[in-house]
Amino acid sequence: MTNDDGIDSPGIELLARRLDADFDTVVVAPAWDMSGSGTGIGQFDPAQGVALTKVERGNLNAYTVAGPPGLAVLAGMLGAFGRPPDLVVSGINAGMNTGHSVIHSGTVGAALTARTMGAHGLAVSLAESDPWQWDTAATIARAAVDWVLGRPGSKVVLNLNVPGRPLNQVKGIRWADLDDVGHIRVAIADVPGEKLEFEVRGSSAGLDPASDTALCLDGHVALTMLATISPAPYPPEEPTAVWNPNG
Repeated sequence: MTNDDGIDSPGIELLARRLDADFDTVVVAPAWDMSGSGTGIGQFDPAQGVALTKVERGNLNAYTVAGPPGLAVLAGMLGAFGRPPDLVVSGINAGMNTGHSVIHSGTVGAALTARTMGAHGLAVSLAESDPWQWDTAATIARAAVDWVLGRPGSKVVLNLNVPGRPLNQVKGIRWADLDDVGHIRVAIADVPGEKLEFEVRGSSAGLDPASDTALCLDGHVALTMLATISPAPYPPEEPTAVWNPNG
């Protein structure tokens, strides 16, 4: 498990405890908020490595890493914490990750990195509410883990957005299209006496009723299958139309 909100986010510990009851679970999360890091692994000195710290979370096997969640996943897939995982669960993120802007999300980026490295990826995000409905998201995510692990064939990436409602008020669960832009929290930067927040929210976010944004805001659990980077079809022109080595 990892996240982009950092090790102290309540969402990651709650879900980790649910999963640890049934699975061999290792938590490796950023030491601080790394929202908006996408699939990045950060910049570090190869000679000095990256700071890794064992943290006390009861019976959980948990660490912090001085870098983004993509780096945590990469390390885990390379065997830094034992056998590479079958599944990387990223979240529970505080806030939705919907639309094409999820490319910037560290929560979703971790799940995509897992797929690139040969594991299933599950990104879990929770719509904002007061109070936060962490238990709703953890219950639905626990069920989604079984579904993902039961998929035959190639590895998958599932983006799961949970409405900010008590479980008995959730309307249902739907397959969802990616919104045009969507909604994500990109970054939070804290400096003494100041706090700077950024969000990406498209002007058309939620207007398409079949989109992940609209469905989640309407009280549905929105499920979207994602793919890692793959080549697009070649255009009909010869490559020499881009640059001709013969002039």
